[in-house]
Amino acid sequence: MSRTRLSEALDSAFTDPHDTVSVVLVCAPAGSGKTTFLADWAHRTREGSGDPVIAWASVDEEHNAPHALRTELARALADAGHPRLRQGCAVALDHARAQDFTFEAALDGVDEPVWLVVDDAHLLHERNALSQLEMLLRAPPERLRVVVCCRFEPPLAFQKLRLDGRVLDVTFDDLAFTPEEATAMLAEHDVELGDHDLAALMERTEGWAAGIRLAGMSLAGHPNPSTLIENFSGCRRAVADYLIEQVLAGQSDEIRQFLVKTSVPETFSAALAEELTGCIDAHAIIDLLEHRNFLISRIESTPTLFRYHPLLRSYLRAEISLLGRRAVAELEHVTARWYARFGDALLSLEHGVTAGDASDVETVLSESGLALVLDGHGETIERLLAGTPPPIRDATITCLVRAAAYLHADNPVIADGLLGTIDGRSRRAGNLSRTALLEDTLRQQLAVRTGDLEALRADRTANTAPSGDLLLDAFTALHSGHSDLHLGHLDRAVENLGRARARARELDSPHLAAQASAGLGVVALSRGLLDDAHSFAGESRAAATDTDSSASADNRDATLLEAVCRYLRNDTVRAGELVAAATDVDPQFHSDSAVAAALFGIDTAPDRRSAVAALHAATTSGRPAPHPPGLIAVCLPSIQFAYLHIGETTWARELVTNASAALGPVGDVHLLEAVLLLCSNQLERARATLQPILDGETPCVAATNVVTAWLVEAEIARRRAHDARAHDALGEALRLAAPERVLRPFHDMAPASLELLSTSRGRFGARDRFADEVWASLPRIAVATAEKLTKRELQLLAELPTWRTAEEIAADLCVSVNTVKTHLRGIYRKLGVTTRRDAVTAAHTHGLL
Repeated sequence: MSRTRLSEALDSAFTDPHDTVSVVLVCAPAGSGKTTFLADWAHRTREGSGDPVIAWASVDEEHNAPHALRTELARALADAGHPRLRQGCAVALDHARAQDFTFEAALDGVDEPVWLVVDDAHLLHERNALSQLEMLLRAPPERLRVVVCCRFEPPLAFQKLRLDGRVLDVTFDDLAFTPEEATAMLAEHDVELGDHDLAALMERTEGWAAGIRLAGMSLAGHPNPSTLIENFSGCRRAVADYLIEQVLAGQSDEIRQFLVKTSVPETFSAALAEELTGCIDAHAIIDLLEHRNFLISRIESTPTLFRYHPLLRSYLRAEISLLGRRAVAELEHVTARWYARFGDALLSLEHGVTAGDASDVETVLSESGLALVLDGHGETIERLLAGTPPPIRDATITCLVRAAAYLHADNPVIADGLLGTIDGRSRRAGNLSRTALLEDTLRQQLAVRTGDLEALRADRTANTAPSGDLLLDAFTALHSGHSDLHLGHLDRAVENLGRARARARELDSPHLAAQASAGLGVVALSRGLLDDAHSFAGESRAAATDTDSSASADNRDATLLEAVCRYLRNDTVRAGELVAAATDVDPQFHSDSAVAAALFGIDTAPDRRSAVAALHAATTSGRPAPHPPGLIAVCLPSIQFAYLHIGETTWARELVTNASAALGPVGDVHLLEAVLLLCSNQLERARATLQPILDGETPCVAATNVVTAWLVEAEIARRRAHDARAHDALGEALRLAAPERVLRPFHDMAPASLELLSTSRGRFGARDRFADEVWASLPRIAVATAEKLTKRELQLLAELPTWRTAEEIAADLCVSVNTVKTHLRGIYRKLGVTTRRDAVTAAHTHGLL
């Protein structure tokens, strides 16, 4: 709440005839701006309408007697500027008649509302003086309202008044400055801050008026405000002086020692305070600090936690050095053990590092390091560990956890260097349990991330017995599954990934669950089970969202998987939208998304050649990210056909070479070679290359590519006028594609598919409905030329994609070169083109090739 709105709330409480409030208690720590706020409120109220009478009484130690307090309150009323009040309070100021003074008599005849401010009321502690004030609060004259201003609540009957609805409480939170109010205060010192610096200052001061004022004084004329704010703490001279004089003054040595020692943790419970200080009455001391409105805040949790204001804590943290290095290290050690005992591993690690205790650090990293990394605390771990002494920094578990953090952040280079410093140290030491298992798993993860299949095969160890650590076992199963997936061992991948998924759910670990589901989705995609793959992708994305990491690698993998599934069903628009949305959220997705977006957008691109050129640029720029073989292979035929449709046989040959290097001699690579041969009209060689795939001797790593293989077989048969074989091959393609509605292979060969389906419609039995769906989905492209190509021109047109010279074609066709050139001119004229490359593109577009 801004101070303006707070002032309005006070006005309403005192002027609303239906409001029962008669007392305002402004209770907040030193430096909260209580007096300044009330003074501003009083000044504004006097200038407003309603003409209230405002009296101001400033209490100090000498008023701890009934007559002294009564005299001070009467003096305040007499000085308020109202003639009747001056006359009525004269009795109290006359020592001879002071005993006859009553507040009721003093306000008799005063028609205006009277608001009495009692400032510094916390200085009242004598029972008789407190009784005097309490009687006034409980039964004030009709026109009187009282504002009690204090650092902590005096022992008066405020709780009874609260129950009666007669008290309006104003606390530190109410008085805390808003950014706008802080800006106005800084302007008094000619200081103007940008949004970032202002936010940083508000975080350090938490709206504490004194802190903002001291910052303004320090910032005035400072050449580098950002640096000053970054280092603005309780150690600055002006802040420290204020804390000593206004906050810590009057505290006993016992309380000061308590404050210093409990400033070690950022938050502490009463039990932790007892361990740090040795005080068995720590709870009572905390209650006393709270009662005195010290700069301490309560955090409602189980157990209840407490924290000091950041500026005060930074001052106390500086004072702690006076205890000596060993004493400070012991306090950090106690704190580290406490947090480790109660499950806050990150804070335990932080205090263990500060203590310089290698055993504390190694213990928390061994027990919780992997969990911290998977929870997204890798950067914090690296910040804490990077500058530690060699005994801590070079420990095996330290290197392993840091390597895990860098792999989690997709930085395999540094992770490799850290694993290199270990070099099997954990195994040589005879530790075949958790540390060795973590090292083996991280090496597998690194090999997968870098695409190093040789290292991956070498690192597939037999050390798969459960370690007893559920998280480590789930992590190991996950990356064993990823290793199997990249090596093409799909059955074993399903077993390991399924085990990882089950354990991740048992542990409620969304990150591991997301990765395991995505891996199972890739297995399903490789096997051509698009429904299962789509389901796993959705499951993975949901788990990734649960971790609030929409820009994480988990979400990227799931999004790519879902987009590919949609593309194979020819939902290219939605596939493109998914990739575009993921790229907007996570720019790191760009390398994968550039290829996917370019491929998915070809069908709707206004300039097909430019779109395919963009696809080629995306596939050849930089080193491709390592993916499982099935995920790599599944879109290769679509890319191949895209290149060939615009006559880029060189790019198509490059794709075969790159695919062979990435996948080896698998059926998917043979399919690409067969498509290239088909495009050059080398039908016998194409069929010979394709036959091992059709016979099942050379399986494809992406099962959907077998559909494409049968379509190529059907097109070869059609071109050779083997109608029965073409029909049977098309029927087999439909049989394989129908269960999962795989449409994309038919669209990659749209002209041929349309011709084949048109010829055989109604002759596929149980698969007729799916055949009709495919036929209806295929694009209809009108031929641009009004003249049909002759048989000889069609024969020559089939030779154009081979890019052989006119002389070579003439020799093969047993005609003269001039005849070939004449036919070429006829082809160009009828297709409306002027170059051979454009003729090939037009022929594909019109279904002539």
